[in-house]
Amino acid sequence: MRIYSDERLINLGIVSGTVSRDMGSARDPQNVAAVLTSLGIDPKTVFGLKQVHGTEIIDLITDKDLEVYKSAKEHIADGWLLGKRGCGVIILTADCAPLYLWDSKGSYVSLTHCGWRGVVGGMPSNAAQALRQKVGPDAKLCAYIGPHIGKCCFEVKEDVSCQFSESSVIRREGKIFVDLDNEIILQLAAAGVKREDVKTGCRCTCTFCNKDEFFSYRRDKTKDVLMSFVYKI
Repeated sequence: MRIYSDERLINLGIVSGTVSRDMGSARDPQNVAAVLTSLGIDPKTVFGLKQVHGTEIIDLITDKDLEVYKSAKEHIADGWLLGKRGCGVIILTADCAPLYLWDSKGSYVSLTHCGWRGVVGGMPSNAAQALRQKVGPDAKLCAYIGPHIGKCCFEVKEDVSCQFSESSVIRREGKIFVDLDNEIILQLAAAGVKREDVKTGCRCTCTFCNKDEFFSYRRDKTKDVLMSFVYKI
């Protein structure tokens, strides 16, 4: 089992990453619990969402936030802003991008589900703005874009490509592809996150290309998903 993560987050005491398909589908609570337990994390302290490809973000920062979360029957959102220690959060993906965003002191960390609909809707920008409101206008923000479908394989039609920036659309051999990395980076840059502070995968992390490591809905039409998580010690 491999965990794709950013050492900058780990060095801040934030256990995090996107887990390869070796863990089994993250739709199975037993698989999720097994991975968390292996990392020394109590699964009861890690929370999830009902994702809808939207742009809503749930705060989990105070004791009151945790009470509100636990009292709700369902939690419809596609992202988190975590500040409370001793808690963790997860999102699920199978081609969409997990976006990790944090301040350089590690006071807060955001984890968001960025499919193409969420990106078009402004999820990366929303996440950066939510974080910026907590840490102030001058704080340094850092980002890591986890494994997702790459520009090599994310083929779309005109009705989708027209919703992206021109620099994120690639046309080759009569086909149209979208570069989600570029679009996310553009939104983060507009929110004040410098390009050099945004890290992407260090080797082939295209979920479509790399069947041995990742589930991919587009490739296999599977309901199996990967888990991405953050946990503040």
